[in-house]
Amino acid sequence: MAAPYARKLGKLLTPLAGCLILGGALYFAGTTYQDAGAEALAVVYRVLGYALSIGLILFAALFVHRLVQVVVLEGLVTSALGEPVPRLLVQLSGMVVFGIAFAAIAGYVFKQDLTVLWAASGVLGVVLGMAIREPLLDICSGLALNLDRPIRIGDHIRLHRMGDITVEGRVQEISWRSTRIQDDFRNIIVVPNSRLAAATITNHSRPGPFIEFMTTVILDHGAPTERALRILEAAALEAWGPFAVPGAAPPYIRVRAATLDGVDYGIYFEIPVEKRFRARSMVLQKVLEHLDVAGLRPAWPKGERSPGDPATRAWRDLDAARIAQALAGTALFGGLPDGDVRVLAENARLRRLPAGATLVQAGEAAAALYVVLEGLLTVEPVRGRTGQGEPPRDAGPGSVVGAVALFQGTTYAETARGRTEALVVELGLEAIRALVTRRPESAEELSRQVAALVVSELRGRAGGRRSVAAEADLAADVLAHIRRATGVQPVALVSGG
Repeated sequence: MAAPYARKLGKLLTPLAGCLILGGALYFAGTTYQDAGAEALAVVYRVLGYALSIGLILFAALFVHRLVQVVVLEGLVTSALGEPVPRLLVQLSGMVVFGIAFAAIAGYVFKQDLTVLWAASGVLGVVLGMAIREPLLDICSGLALNLDRPIRIGDHIRLHRMGDITVEGRVQEISWRSTRIQDDFRNIIVVPNSRLAAATITNHSRPGPFIEFMTTVILDHGAPTERALRILEAAALEAWGPFAVPGAAPPYIRVRAATLDGVDYGIYFEIPVEKRFRARSMVLQKVLEHLDVAGLRPAWPKGERSPGDPATRAWRDLDAARIAQALAGTALFGGLPDGDVRVLAENARLRRLPAGATLVQAGEAAAALYVVLEGLLTVEPVRGRTGQGEPPRDAGPGSVVGAVALFQGTTYAETARGRTEALVVELGLEAIRALVTRRPESAEELSRQVAALVVSELRGRAGGRRSVAAEADLAADVLAHIRRATGVQPVALVSGG
């Protein structure tokens, strides 16, 4: 308990002792304190005058700097350039303004000779310039980069210089001494401004935010050029969709060279530079898918002999066997026996659809179904009363159009147009009649396939479960329509008495 009272007593006695000591000094000193106080007050007035003058000059410099930054740089210069002013110019303007302010403080406040000051600073500048040559070179190069503007923050660039590694990435920041670049692996590369200014710069972001990228595919000489161009264009267009940007031209195909291995086709597409490798992978993936459906494949060295080597014209032509292979690869006809698929192929008709032409129109009576062999279609579902509907979708090789409408005897619910030139297989009621006449049991198999297809699509849209009863009812309706449309009835088994 004694310790708290001692602390409180100490707090009271300390200022009291100070008062007694200072009072005693004043009492015994006489008039000396007055002279000391007057001198101290004069010093205070002088220091206060210096402080007020320095503060006035610094606040004036700050006002001028803000005025230059807001009105000149962020206002006039930004409007002229159409983009924000680099931070380096803002910092440089601040250095100039405050340099003049410090010179004014030395000359007007402290009454120093500025001539001597500038001379001394010049000598000091020469010494420092020799000592820190590289940093000064980086600073001057950074200033030149900001004034010349060969690159801007956000640009994707590539730096080339003889003897140095190639640096490629997106510009993140341009500072006094260095430029920070983020490469495609999200690493930050710090490049001194002097080396950046001395390098050859390829700016991938100018004049547009995308570049034209190319990948190649070599097909055999036996593949007709017309088919190859159609297949490759459809594949590239389907793969390019998710990567498309406003203003970019659609992909196009060119024959680059005829080599010993085959014909070299170039696939050109405009893409944001950071997505070029993903886009190339997707394009090649779609190319292989389209070639597989079309019965083609990339060329191989001619010293190799393997099944499918294009040694005969039959490999190049679309005969019944090739059409049967395409039909068997669809979900609708994949479950039928090979003989049934062969009958459909023999009664099918090939149809070439120009780009932009309409294959089927929503609301028209269904007269045939179509299987895409080569090319790409755009399918637009019919809109409801509210004017809203499903977005258009692409139908590539292996897609079936109009099957449900044909087998149900209704109108087409979708409009299909050629997005590129396309080659399709047309199957009308005559082909279905030939199949059912040959084997009446195939009508039941077809009806089950159509019903399963319709129920699967409805379930996918609604997110519900598959109804076995609904599928059975739909299959019965489809079977009845097939028999009615083809005129082929099931064979009745009569037992002998």
